[in-house]
Amino acid sequence: MKLRSFFYFLIAGVLALLAMSAGGFYWLTTQTPLNLLAGGPITTPAAAVFVSKQAPLLASMLVNPDRLESLRQVFATPAERSRSHAEFEQIKKSLLANTGLDYSRDIQPWIGDEITFAITAPDFDRDSNNGKQTGFLLAVSSQNVDRSQQFLESYWKKQSLATKTVHFEQYKGVKLSYKELPTVKKESDSISPFNRLALPSSSLPSSFATALISSSSTSENNRNFVLFANNQKVLRDAIDRVESTNLNLNNTPEYQKALQQLTQGRIALAFVNLPQSETEKNQQLSLNSLAVAVGVNRRGLVAQTALVSDREKTTIPALSAPVQALQYIPSASPFAVASTSLNNFWTEFSSAIATNVEVSKLVDRTLADLQQAWGINLPQDIFNWVQGEYALAVIPGASNSSDWIFAAETSADSQRAIDKLDEIARSKEYSIGSFTLRNQKITAWTQLTTHPNYGKENKRKSAIETEAKGVRATVGKYEIFTTSVEAMDEALKAAETGSLVANQDFQTSIEPLPPSNDGYFYLDWPGSRSIWEKEIPLLRLIELSARPLFDHLRSLTITTTGETAGIRKATIFMRLN
Repeated sequence: MKLRSFFYFLIAGVLALLAMSAGGFYWLTTQTPLNLLAGGPITTPAAAVFVSKQAPLLASMLVNPDRLESLRQVFATPAERSRSHAEFEQIKKSLLANTGLDYSRDIQPWIGDEITFAITAPDFDRDSNNGKQTGFLLAVSSQNVDRSQQFLESYWKKQSLATKTVHFEQYKGVKLSYKELPTVKKESDSISPFNRLALPSSSLPSSFATALISSSSTSENNRNFVLFANNQKVLRDAIDRVESTNLNLNNTPEYQKALQQLTQGRIALAFVNLPQSETEKNQQLSLNSLAVAVGVNRRGLVAQTALVSDREKTTIPALSAPVQALQYIPSASPFAVASTSLNNFWTEFSSAIATNVEVSKLVDRTLADLQQAWGINLPQDIFNWVQGEYALAVIPGASNSSDWIFAAETSADSQRAIDKLDEIARSKEYSIGSFTLRNQKITAWTQLTTHPNYGKENKRKSAIETEAKGVRATVGKYEIFTTSVEAMDEALKAAETGSLVANQDFQTSIEPLPPSNDGYFYLDWPGSRSIWEKEIPLLRLIELSARPLFDHLRSLTITTTGETAGIRKATIFMRLN
């Protein structure tokens, strides 16, 4: 072989190797599940064109579920991987329960990068005689039209053999397949006033319809979809919305405006049109919709929210660091709220919940119970004077009880408010006394009580006990209130022995959140689970419906990040293990 020929051969071989290496590198970097840390392969649901602009709910997963499982496997330890795989398999089986479908056999060969569920209408046929017929639509993108077509044909062939109620029709170039049985009016057909976003069961309804939307069958030319609905009319409406852009959600200004504020990479997206009555529309503040984008990081899930109101207001975050009041919250606290200007927060919160009658009643009832137990008017006696920093926390107490700590920055009205609390204490015949604890003057509101075991224990000589109803202290620029002397002792020594703000778990839980914010809502789930299950009986039912999430939930942290042109923004971090 001549030297020149040899060099040509060598250069060609090197170029081939470089091309193969580049191709391999590209494949690895595009296929690795770690890419999901920056967001899914798509950013917005294409299926929004099938959904009405007035739809109560749209929720989309913007990544193939198999890639999501692969990402979980990357971060799981070798001992956890089999359990993680089993959990994903259980979720797939639960979603397809009683449908006769198998994910690996029927869905996996063709499923793409988008799964969108929508409640299209509270009553799609607008017929009051048959009750509320809620419209449900499920749009699953297809990466293999032939395989998805084969799936539908196989499914309906089996259904035709099993029942005579299967029908086929062409609608605007799209083949609709459905079965329909007579419906019976039931009270459960309607969506309850409190839970207006009620979800259907995993069982297929008596009326069930499917359609395959390909780029050649409609003007939707970006993606192919398999549509599932609980009635063929829901499918017809979905096809109509693709052609009439002014009818679908994708082209509404509010939807697009909210999405522009959700800037992080995401694997899921939800959009809720908040229902409003005529009375609610006349309130000072009207909340119109809520958008939520969910992304992943190495420690859990990060969600951005955009709450759209009808006002054009812009505010900037009030804080650039955690509030100093957190130094009086012990590191063992499993629940804490810290921010500034409690008075402004309560005004904003009251205005917001006034647009939802059910939520407003729930808050009013809870507030009434607290005010009756403590004998004070919280908005007037506490909230009004807290204009600076504050922190509220719960800590484990004795005998499976809980104590509360409230630290608030003093203001011009704080002494007047404390004097008012003393008056209320005297009116309830409490004693007011002072003592020293950790070199600090402490004031306690106490009540004399009879010990329940007096006379039953020979060693007990006194029937009278002193019970602290409240304890307060002025420390530096803060007023500290606790529900017991023990809790006050924990608050005073927190700065020395370790406060919540110095706790590594707390620091990890706020790390993914924006540094400029309005404060934190922090919940250590394992540490407070028993407390909230006791206080909120409905929580156990919620846990069962989302067991994989609650079983892995380590902490939940929420912060708000101001308002832009009437859109309130917040970030939520769910730390998982």
